[in-house]
Amino acid sequence: MKTYKHILVPLDSSELAEAALDDAFSLAALNNAQLTLLHVIPPIQSVLAAETGHPIFIDQQWDSHKSLAMRYLGKICARWECPPDVTINRVVEMGQPADTIIEYAQEHGADIIVMATHGRSGVQRWVYGSVADKVLRAANMPVLLVRSQAQDTPRLKKQEEKIFEPA
Repeated sequence: MKTYKHILVPLDSSELAEAALDDAFSLAALNNAQLTLLHVIPPIQSVLAAETGHPIFIDQQWDSHKSLAMRYLGKICARWECPPDVTINRVVEMGQPADTIIEYAQEHGADIIVMATHGRSGVQRWVYGSVADKVLRAANMPVLLVRSQAQDTPRLKKQEEKIFEPA
């Protein structure tokens, strides 16, 4: 049986994406592996509210988004039963989600990517694309896709106020 030492879990701050956490935590505990929670922020391409005289520049937006994303990732173990003996890293990157997930996994030696799929099909999948599908097709390592459900899963402790809402 293959042993995993570094498990990458991409999250987008949605409950649906968090559906992968139960399997990721179990796999990490079983393999005594470290787990990296990765949040990818899409590229910031414009200065906000430039006409108001108080523009928010790209680096300020990045700092703000990164801070919110780190707070979100930091609250995961408060909301989920994280295994106490598993090392959990929190990382925020900027880029196109699928490409950034794959690049991060390759550059940081992830053995497997565990992520949820929203289960879109047909026109919805064509219109919205599928980050999970792109990662599955392009990654050079195993990818475990977990079908997300809009219901509570066994490890979910409690529902807290959303800290980070993607733009």
